[in-house]
Amino acid sequence: MALTEEKNIPAEEPIDIDLSVTRRKNFRINGDNSRILSLNISDMGIFARLEAEYAKLKDLSLEAQDLMSEEEDSEESSLKALAKLKDIDAELRQRIDTIFDANVCEVCAPDGTLYDPFDGKFRFQHIIEVLLGLYEGNFVAEYKKMEQRINKRTGKYTKKK
Repeated sequence: MALTEEKNIPAEEPIDIDLSVTRRKNFRINGDNSRILSLNISDMGIFARLEAEYAKLKDLSLEAQDLMSEEEDSEESSLKALAKLKDIDAELRQRIDTIFDANVCEVCAPDGTLYDPFDGKFRFQHIIEVLLGLYEGNFVAEYKKMEQRINKRTGKYTKKK
């Protein structure tokens, strides 16, 4: 497409195309309108990112667990442990956000830490489980749609006699 030199404007009007079907979906957390999470629940790359990050998430959470269970013998060692716990939480948050390619932790865990225990799991594990369920449900639904579309087009050729 040629651009005019003066204003850097296309010489002819561009043609609009609609790719809105590929946009992210918005999810409200706990019914709170100030906590909206936008995810691309069709992102197949999530599995590779999860595989790349999950072992480190587990190691960090175990390190936090060890730090919390240690008896500190001085104020200095307690302060070092608290600083390390803060660093662990920050790294967990960065890795979770990387997995989902979104600001998951800001929206889903605005308080506390990602290694807080809930119902026998760390907070980050619960968040991952719930959000992955959205992806899994979407993949199942989308593959059914693809199968129906393919069968509609090929049915007359593949029907058994």
